[in-house]
Amino acid sequence: LAFTFHMKILIATDCNRYNLGGVTASIFALCTGLRRCGHEVKTLSLSNCNRSFQDGDDYYIRSFPALFYQDLRISFAMKDPYINELAKWEPDVIHLQSEGSAERMAIEIKKRCGSPMVMTCHTDYAYFVFGRFRSFPPVKTLMSFSGKRIFRHAELVTVPSEKATGFPMLSTTYDRLFVVPNGIVLDRFNRQLLKPEAAELRKSLGISSGTVVLTVISRLSKEKNIQEIITYLPGLLKSGTDVKLLIVGDGPDRKHLEKLTEQLGLDDMVIFTGRISSDEVGRYFAATDIYVSASQFEVHSISYLEALANGLPMLCHADESLTGVLEHGVNGLIYNSREEFTDYAIMMITDTGLRKKMGQASSERSLDFSCEHIAGLMTDIYGKAIQHNEKNKADNIR
Repeated sequence: LAFTFHMKILIATDCNRYNLGGVTASIFALCTGLRRCGHEVKTLSLSNCNRSFQDGDDYYIRSFPALFYQDLRISFAMKDPYINELAKWEPDVIHLQSEGSAERMAIEIKKRCGSPMVMTCHTDYAYFVFGRFRSFPPVKTLMSFSGKRIFRHAELVTVPSEKATGFPMLSTTYDRLFVVPNGIVLDRFNRQLLKPEAAELRKSLGISSGTVVLTVISRLSKEKNIQEIITYLPGLLKSGTDVKLLIVGDGPDRKHLEKLTEQLGLDDMVIFTGRISSDEVGRYFAATDIYVSASQFEVHSISYLEALANGLPMLCHADESLTGVLEHGVNGLIYNSREEFTDYAIMMITDTGLRKKMGQASSERSLDFSCEHIAGLMTDIYGKAIQHNEKNKADNIR
């Protein structure tokens, strides 16, 4: 059943426009798609300073930095005037995209106006906190208990991929759990229009026109496994082609990766760009020939979708998160070992026709993740949540 009526939708998240992560990008795409579909959308997030402010339909609540994680902020401003304003707006549905301060704010608004809530889980916290111990029974029990408390206010819960349905924290939500992929604003990426900027960027980075560029666009953290790609690079020298690895982004693992590059004598082969703004992402993709990733931490990576939108062939370490995104032999190749990485990379580096064919397949696949298409899928979820909420209210009256 498709719900096409006009909705008032509140998107709540601890991220904000100053955070360049994948969750922020997915929220931006969803808001864009919903607005293009004719819905009225307001967002509630944390500001990057100790004051609250409003920018059109986007509300930012004063906050302070968390000491334990870079870029994360915390707020206790539950009585902020903007929260009161959003409660009086009475959204048809509240969509919560994180489990921190914004959750408490969203629950407060839900209590005041009786709106149904949909929650999206983006992160496997068991993996993030407990690492290789995440499969231990005590950890699973702890995460299951935590998830039961966190998601108890939500009528429905969504995740971006089938892989995410296995998160221990979601074990008590299976009767109301749905998979809705992340989306992307496709018109932000037009490889042809960005060609002049891409050529200028390559020149500024000292990359010649004949060089084949492999690119990682990611937060530089241990779980992204970028060290694997750097370690495998020497095997590509036998291709006889000039190859560069462009590592776009910043993070706590950067110094380690730079040291590893130096130890392997790959300083001339690897370029670290540091952090870039979201407005610059398109031209870095446009300057790329092959998108690469060794991460097995992803849930439904926005960078993967951006690679598709830019018509790039992909070379990625095997992982469940690639399902529906990367099809081996069609729009890229999936490797399981150093040998496969080397063989597949050389195949793609030396065969421009293969790269072109796979890149075209990526462009076609990106249409499945357009922000408008994903907004339509999410609108159906909102409609189900509204029905669920109305049924509960009717049952309570009886």
